[in-house]
Amino acid sequence: MSPAQRRPTSADVARLAGVSRTTVSSVLNDDRDRPIGDETRRRVLAAVRELGYTPHASARMLRAGRSNIVLLPMPRLPLAPARTTYLEILDRELTARGLTLLIHGDREASGVTGARLWAEHRPAAVLVAADRCPEEAVRLLRQAGVDHVLLEARRPLSYTTTIVVDSVSVAELAAQYLLDRGHRQLACLVPGGDIAALARDRFDAVTTVAGRAGVPVQRVDCALTTDSLAATVGIWRDPRRRPDAVYSYNDEFGLVLIQALTDAGLRVPDDIAVIGTDNHPLGAALRPGLTTTYLDPVEGAVAVASSIERLLGGEELDPGLAEIAKPRIITRSSA
Repeated sequence: MSPAQRRPTSADVARLAGVSRTTVSSVLNDDRDRPIGDETRRRVLAAVRELGYTPHASARMLRAGRSNIVLLPMPRLPLAPARTTYLEILDRELTARGLTLLIHGDREASGVTGARLWAEHRPAAVLVAADRCPEEAVRLLRQAGVDHVLLEARRPLSYTTTIVVDSVSVAELAAQYLLDRGHRQLACLVPGGDIAALARDRFDAVTTVAGRAGVPVQRVDCALTTDSLAATVGIWRDPRRRPDAVYSYNDEFGLVLIQALTDAGLRVPDDIAVIGTDNHPLGAALRPGLTTTYLDPVEGAVAVASSIERLLGGEELDPGLAEIAKPRIITRSSA
């Protein structure tokens, strides 16, 4: 590599700014134990910009004595707008706390094999769904030096800190809302594929809530197409065989269902009410507006970032953290 191509170092920054490398390090690491004057700080930052200098993450980690990385394996479920918002806010909140969110791109990594992959990045914390990180994987991560393993689960776990995220509670709230509105013939969409397990859990939740009121629930297996719903919707044209309300698993399926009902000449909500989940932006933009239940992604991300900061700061937290977001409902014209 020629001198013109050489990667700038902290020594180059110190030389240009007329300060020591220790001062450069203090400025870039925001060292509160070694106050730096405003003028000196400006010279260092100006030199950093002029040279295009970027600190070496591994070297910074060695100096600090610990990693600042919070590793999150890429979720297996498709990234709906709410989940994307959650990740964006989590990244922002962790950055504000001096931490770095690292998303590991392998959606299928799990168990001990996944733990080995995640540990290679020397994170300070790993945040992952519980079904991808059993107890033996948690043990491996700790042996590899990961300070904290936080698992997202519906219920607190005994072997590590749990972020309680009840992704089924939104279905329970939707079912109760429909019952409270007087609906007594319910149906529930149950998609397959990657989301089949969660779809079954939400269907079970709806049937449980409805069952307590003696209300039947029709199961409708489907895909995210109007064609997959056409036969069922055709049957629903007969008022005697028609549910009076449908929980659609999520908003995307709700919007497809509304289109299929419209194509069949059925009116929403006059003939059939529809309620979804996730607060998808299109649910508010299209007509009829889609009633939806959701977990607030901003509330959840802030709570998780705060919990991680406290854990890394040495604070003892309840192993089963309280539910980070309560299910909420937005009422629109579809139900």
